[in-house]
Amino acid sequence: MNAMKKVLTLLFALLMVFSLAACGSKDDGQSDVNDQAPPAANGQNDAPASPDVPASDEPQAPAGPAPQTKAESKYVLAYQGCALPANADFAPLLAYLGDPANYFEAESCAFEGLDKTYTYDGVEIVTYPDGDVDRISSVRILTNAVSTPEGITIGSTPEDVTAAYGEEYDAIGQQYTYEDGDCLLSVLFQDGKAISVEYTALNDLLG
Repeated sequence: MNAMKKVLTLLFALLMVFSLAACGSKDDGQSDVNDQAPPAANGQNDAPASPDVPASDEPQAPAGPAPQTKAESKYVLAYQGCALPANADFAPLLAYLGDPANYFEAESCAFEGLDKTYTYDGVEIVTYPDGDVDRISSVRILTNAVSTPEGITIGSTPEDVTAAYGEEYDAIGQQYTYEDGDCLLSVLFQDGKAISVEYTALNDLLG
């Protein structure tokens, strides 16, 4: 009789274990379902991109028409559709181009006030003070993402430069310079490739 009780007790214990195990499995499955995000109305879980967020990190071109600035030289760089003539008032051009990636200012050696350097993506613009006006003293191409209207950029060869601007240049070491009006265009070479392309303003104080 005692043996029968032991067998029944053991069977009852086993039934309890199986019952608890079944309940545990059911709870786990329910928990997994509840943790999932509900599907979107279009059947996809990914939320649509906000129209206010740009599609890429590429610099955005300025909006609106570029300022029209008179040039006193045929050598003028255009950046983001905006001409940057030597000695031009930079204020309307700055308003069009927007804030630069980097900015630096220092006391001018030749003028009363501050020389200012604005660095954009591929271009560096330096201004000099003329009373209350900041005028462009130099524009330098920094990368081959920007080129002159004639197609010269970082990496161009001397042959490229003479094909674009002719043989009437002054050579100073490995630098070719072309002058017209109030601007000096200079291209510096190293190992047969242009490493600097710069427009420099000419006036009574700058040279």
